[in-house]
Amino acid sequence: MRFWIGANIAVILFCASWLACAFTVVGLTLPYLMVALLAGYFLADFSSGAVHWAMDTWFDERTMGRAIAITREHHTHPHHVYGFLENASFGSAPSAVVFGFAAAVTALCPVSAATWTLMLLWLISSVCLLFGMHFHNLAHKPARSAIMRLAQRLHLVCPPAHHWVHHHNQTIHYCVVNGWANYLCDGLHVWRGLERLIGPITGIVPRSDDSAWQRRYRKTGVLSGPPRQAR
Repeated sequence: MRFWIGANIAVILFCASWLACAFTVVGLTLPYLMVALLAGYFLADFSSGAVHWAMDTWFDERTMGRAIAITREHHTHPHHVYGFLENASFGSAPSAVVFGFAAAVTALCPVSAATWTLMLLWLISSVCLLFGMHFHNLAHKPARSAIMRLAQRLHLVCPPAHHWVHHHNQTIHYCVVNGWANYLCDGLHVWRGLERLIGPITGIVPRSDDSAWQRRYRKTGVLSGPPRQAR
């Protein structure tokens, strides 16, 4: 866990340093920067959903051990909260691999408005995935500060009512940073489409052991129904 958190922080520092050095070269206007920031925040939300969907759908304790046990326990006991290492490592591992590679490729390209914008997207996404589970935890309890309550009402941070939909149906509303991407992904059935594509190629049945988990943790929570049959 410490390795992946450290690797993701290294990606964040690399992206931030590159952006600072290249900023004066590209000379972006404020409206352009605002649009880029919003795009980065949307990508970060989508990325959190992709990680969440992958953890819930394709892996089990035999393949990823404690990480999957924690995510499955969370579905049946939503208010269980773990420490910083567990929370930060969930998003840091995929972030370090995916956005680390993307940042390295982007840095090899000539400095331009396009490459600066891409590097900003990787930076925002890496930061949000580092704290992704903290965004998630905020959606499970009333906000103490007026600023955070306002941020949740404005959907700048995922509000509890929005995220609770996922706990009624674990096959939708995976995105947990601000929830923006849920409207697009659920509306276009992005996750179901990917499952129909990945399942036949790999032979893996999505969420094949949900019923077993429901029997083991019957005290609270309802998982997403019986397992699908492989075709």
